[in-house]
Amino acid sequence: MIPILTGVVVVIPMLFLGSLLTESFFGIPGLGSYTIDAIQAQDFAVVRAMVFIGSVLYIVGLILTDISYTLVDPRIRFE
Repeated sequence: MIPILTGVVVVIPMLFLGSLLTESFFGIPGLGSYTIDAIQAQDFAVVRAMVFIGSVLYIVGLILTDISYTLVDPRIRFE
């Protein structure tokens, strides 16, 4: 179960990047197309905010993975 949990954390940032590409390709309004438009318009404040959101999601995913390790494997404990 631990390798599966670790693999899920690797996929989280790719889901975020996939939404960027999918929304820009199909013209769906959302954060992905907004980010692509901000990159093209060189709106660095929006780009910084999106990078920050992506990094926070990744860190939260890592923390949730560590917490779920303790639930799955009884050998791992918080101390």
